[in-house]
Amino acid sequence: MPLTHVPLTEDLIREADGLFLGLLRNALIGVYIIQNGLFRYVNPRFAEMFGYAQKDICGRFGPADLIEPQDLDKVQEAIDKRIDGSAETAHYTFHGSHREGRALELEVFGTRTEFAGKPAIIGMLIDITARRAAERTATEQLNFTAQLIEAIPSPLFFKDEQGRYVGCNKAFEAFLGSPRDTIIGRTVFELSPPDLAQRYHAADQALLDNPGVQTYEASVESAGGQRRDVIYNKATYLKADGQLGGLVGVITDITQRKQTEALIWMQANYDALTGLPNRRLLNDRLAELVKRTHRSHDCVAVMFIDLDRFKEVNDTLGHEAGDRLLVEAARRIVACLRESDTVARQGGDEFTVLLPGMAERAPIERIAEDIIQSLCQPFQLGNDVAYVSASIGITLCPADATTPADILKNADQAMYHAKEAGRNRFSYFSPSMQANALEHLQLGKDLRLALGAGQLSLHYQPIVNLASGRPDKAEALLRWTHPERGPIPPEVFIPVAEELGLIDTIGSWVFQHAAATARRWQQSLPPELRETHPIQITINTSPRQFAKGKSLEVLLESLEALELPGRCIAIEITERLLLDEQPAVTAQLARLRAAGIQLSIDDFGTGYSAMAYLTRMDIDTLKIDRSFIHKLVTHPGDLAITEAIIVMAHKLGLTVVGEGIETEAQRELLAAAGCNYGQGFLFSRPIPEDDFFDFLASQGAHASP
Repeated sequence: MPLTHVPLTEDLIREADGLFLGLLRNALIGVYIIQNGLFRYVNPRFAEMFGYAQKDICGRFGPADLIEPQDLDKVQEAIDKRIDGSAETAHYTFHGSHREGRALELEVFGTRTEFAGKPAIIGMLIDITARRAAERTATEQLNFTAQLIEAIPSPLFFKDEQGRYVGCNKAFEAFLGSPRDTIIGRTVFELSPPDLAQRYHAADQALLDNPGVQTYEASVESAGGQRRDVIYNKATYLKADGQLGGLVGVITDITQRKQTEALIWMQANYDALTGLPNRRLLNDRLAELVKRTHRSHDCVAVMFIDLDRFKEVNDTLGHEAGDRLLVEAARRIVACLRESDTVARQGGDEFTVLLPGMAERAPIERIAEDIIQSLCQPFQLGNDVAYVSASIGITLCPADATTPADILKNADQAMYHAKEAGRNRFSYFSPSMQANALEHLQLGKDLRLALGAGQLSLHYQPIVNLASGRPDKAEALLRWTHPERGPIPPEVFIPVAEELGLIDTIGSWVFQHAAATARRWQQSLPPELRETHPIQITINTSPRQFAKGKSLEVLLESLEALELPGRCIAIEITERLLLDEQPAVTAQLARLRAAGIQLSIDDFGTGYSAMAYLTRMDIDTLKIDRSFIHKLVTHPGDLAITEAIIVMAHKLGLTVVGEGIETEAQRELLAAAGCNYGQGFLFSRPIPEDDFFDFLASQGAHASP
């Protein structure tokens, strides 16, 4: 021992009595002396720990009186060893018993000594009850946190301030495919590919330089080398001394979500059948192109393409074949375009093409011609071959319009102009088309009001028996007298009615009034002729009335209410309806036949002219189109065709009507060919109902108003 310490030791010895007294009076540490199994002395703090006064313990209590039973043997053994000299000191903890019955946790520092010439133990006692409770609480919290971290299904990790991994959970091990002992102590540069590691390190360093929280998306190379999309949520943590300790992070795997989002985006922006952009994405791209033209003064051409006769493919070959045709049509259109162009499916058989940077018409027209020629080629649909064509409308931005809605509207109007001009061609938009469209719109508005305003009426054109000259039949023809524009031809307003969905309502009105006229005609006959005389009014119908609507039901109800035989009414249908084998159409035709209503094919010879379909449908009458009748005298070929139709129809048991007879020569040729009935200006123009009954009376048809 250095000499400098000797004076200090001597000083301590000289002052020992005073120092010992100070220790005994210590208010924090309990001091005790044990001899002969009793506490010979305890300081006030010792007694206070157990809820007693000094006088209660000194000379009266032994250690066994203040120790919980479970620790009594342990404490007694430690005391015995020091008393018998086998141990000089002892340091241990035990559970003491407070006067009020609660347990204490105590820490003992004791040593062997002698007192009054006999062995004794002197020691210090510290109450560690609160400290141990705090330690247990901390341990429980640590255990809870550790278990919680392990239970978290998302990968979780800890790093120190140097970016080294200091901990992780099982999910992180599984995500990386590495045990944690190969992760702890390493950096991202040792565990991740260089490109990803650099990104992670930069993000970590930014967070450590500016402590707080951090969230960002990144890619992670997971087990098996697969890269997955994730979100990092990270935050810094502090050490016990308040200094920066590092960071903790949680990884959320969003790969599935990203894939779902991409799928949803695809479904929202691309056509499921053709894979082309849909109307929504088209509108977005067109809006962007319009903005670009405002900045760069560039030009954009927009094409609206409609497939001609596509419905015929659907109706005859089925929708599956129609879908295959649309897919192939989309492929052909794309093949005609540049990579910078966009083609979208508007819906149905309509496509739209965006052509940016088109300042001249020549390249636009070249693309349009290429598309038309490509779509004219046959489509091989399984075992069937189909043919369609294309009508294309073209508009220019900003020359024709400067908003996406107006641009698309102009292209649509130009397409309809091309279709009306004969199909299989393209047409540029012109301002006159806009005027026509507005007129068409106004016509639709007026037509909605026409029925309730009493502007619609029926005229009747007699159908004459060519053998007897008697007007046994008549055709009911709808007329519209506009209050300002005067008479509007049916070929103008009927398509509008079909387009607006008014045809069923108008059809119901026509059926009711025509049936009432037929009833009056029937009642004008002498009683003995009412059952035998074959009077009949034919009524034109639209295919849409067979597919849906209630007008045919109205007709049947009208016949029943008027007690009118079904044979007094004939329904004229188009050849196209013969091809429609939808169950609803077939069922409607069957109901009409069951009610005794006859079916007539209008304008035969100008459409499909498929005699095979006549054998499959229960048809009564063919009406030869007026285009053949007009040239009967001057064109031998038309006469031959007409005669052939009459012969074939008679072979099938059908009655034949020749339409559009204007001369006596035409009547004579038809009569000679065996045609049953004739209709045309030679006999009478279509006339109002009252004039029609006057005509019947003048012809001796027993009719009177």
